[in-house]
Amino acid sequence: MPDTIATPSCKPTYTSPNEKEELYCRSNGTWNKQLYRCNPSISCILPTVEGVVYSYEDSNETLSHGTLINHQLTIIENCEVGYHKAYPNGFGICQDNGKWLSNSDKLCLKMCPPLESDSLNIKCSHNGKYANCSNLSIPNTIATPSCKPTYTAPNGQDETPLELLCQPNGTWNKYLYSCIPYCGRVYIINQVLIVNGEKAPIGTAPWNVGIYQLNKKNSNYDLICGGSIITPNLVVSAAHCFWQKGMLSRRISINDGLYKISVGKYDRNITVIDNDFTQIINVVMIHLNEDYYGPTGFHAQDIAIIVLQSRISFSNGVSPVCVDWNGKYNVVNGDQGKIVGWGKTEKGISSPVLLEASLPYIDHSTCRDMYTNGFELFVTVDKFCAGSALGQGVSKGDSGAGLCFVHSNSYYLTGIVSTKDPNTTNSIAAFTEVKHHISWIRGLYNKYN
Repeated sequence: MPDTIATPSCKPTYTSPNEKEELYCRSNGTWNKQLYRCNPSISCILPTVEGVVYSYEDSNETLSHGTLINHQLTIIENCEVGYHKAYPNGFGICQDNGKWLSNSDKLCLKMCPPLESDSLNIKCSHNGKYANCSNLSIPNTIATPSCKPTYTAPNGQDETPLELLCQPNGTWNKYLYSCIPYCGRVYIINQVLIVNGEKAPIGTAPWNVGIYQLNKKNSNYDLICGGSIITPNLVVSAAHCFWQKGMLSRRISINDGLYKISVGKYDRNITVIDNDFTQIINVVMIHLNEDYYGPTGFHAQDIAIIVLQSRISFSNGVSPVCVDWNGKYNVVNGDQGKIVGWGKTEKGISSPVLLEASLPYIDHSTCRDMYTNGFELFVTVDKFCAGSALGQGVSKGDSGAGLCFVHSNSYYLTGIVSTKDPNTTNSIAAFTEVKHHISWIRGLYNKYN
């Protein structure tokens, strides 16, 4: 129709210098000018490449795959989270022919997931250099798992060497296996110790440790506390066993033989070698919890890790207690836990031989509500209690010993003897609850193992 106006435009990927010119229909039925020609524009399409993200040079704005980029512009390539950048600088330049000039090698390599296991130590390397297995792994990383010191291959089998390889597709070429705990197991032999008419068999708590301090007056070693083996070179005990008022550091270095530990012992006297399992080992370092402040802090955070000069040799009679690293297990009021120690007997004298007791668990709030004389302040947030008004309990000399409960047929370290009300005759005591300190214990475990 005459006087109609047309506004043509080039299709995407085409361009023309005459673009946006208007045409109108004349009265004679012809257009006033011819349609202009659109020529293919010189641009490049951002390709879809797994793991790659694009942005303009000097810009953090992310560009979508399929975006048209004008020629001579430079695009920077980076990698998405979970991908490894194979070389530092990835780039692409749109050339006059509409094709990309870029690094020829693949920039972003999909990484393999972290390798973590409660029962395995896993060593990783990449091109012969150390790699952290608990992080995402670069392709061609090699992982070598092995049972942790307190674990063993299932069904008594020998552990078979295994290597896992991180593949280019971001998966490991094999699966991790699992080891079973070699911890918290009791070993009972015929020899017994008599405790107040009750039998306490040797091997009833192979994780138990006696802690001795040098008496500089007579050069003898006196038993001061108990403890529990968690690895061949680490023992868990109570911080108050080593606390001194005014101490500036919670890290105590020992180089003069001041402390020794015994394992596989049932006689209090350190000079008595009870059996073939007995070992006496020097202490080289003691770590107290950084937030432990002794009685003025109401014995909160009353936990210590003892580092040994040499590793304990494990056997049926000497082995570690289990640690619930991931909080799988719970204890409820009335559950019976096992504890051993050389504390005072009913006659008020220190026992010459190892004693065993079974103590009922009392949760934090129940225990705290039992006291109104000020002792409730010592039942701090990291404490629970155990014992009863008339039954068995702990006494002086049992400090640092472990109270252990059975889960899945193994004994797990649940509490550490901390303190009790000196103004009562009952046998109830407060215990440091291990689960409150797992992160701290794990940090030292990783440092020394």
